[in-house]
Amino acid sequence: MLERAEQHEDLEDALARLPVILRIPVVLHDALAWTGPEVAEALGIGLPAAKQRLRRGRMMLVSALAEDDAKRRASLDQPLRCWRARRHVSAYLDGELDPSTAGAVEAHLASCPTCPPLYAALVGVRARMEGLRDSDSVIERDIAEHIRERLGA
Repeated sequence: MLERAEQHEDLEDALARLPVILRIPVVLHDALAWTGPEVAEALGIGLPAAKQRLRRGRMMLVSALAEDDAKRRASLDQPLRCWRARRHVSAYLDGELDPSTAGAVEAHLASCPTCPPLYAALVGVRARMEGLRDSDSVIERDIAEHIRERLGA
């Protein structure tokens, strides 16, 4: 398991499958050498909560790197790993990918056990955001007026 953790792609893939609430403390603390109090302050949580998230994130990371992890095996069978696929998802939603990369993302989404819920959530959030076209519902009236004044000048 330690050998696989040393392989960059395997580690990235395992990190990508951690819930973001646990991934951030692990990366900040273990990859960037932030202290526990620094992590807690950055996340706006108490030190005990930061430590708990770090512990849980590390345990999930170790489990994701374990040989018998079914989701990991399914992820490794993909032509495009989760970490790389997730880097392309936003551009895929906007239709900005070349056909080859778009096809790889589609193939990944069709067979990956973990990425489709993320993609569905992004599509749902994007659809809801399109309903906020009225500037008054997104930007406070005073700020919107200030922007209009500046644009008119």
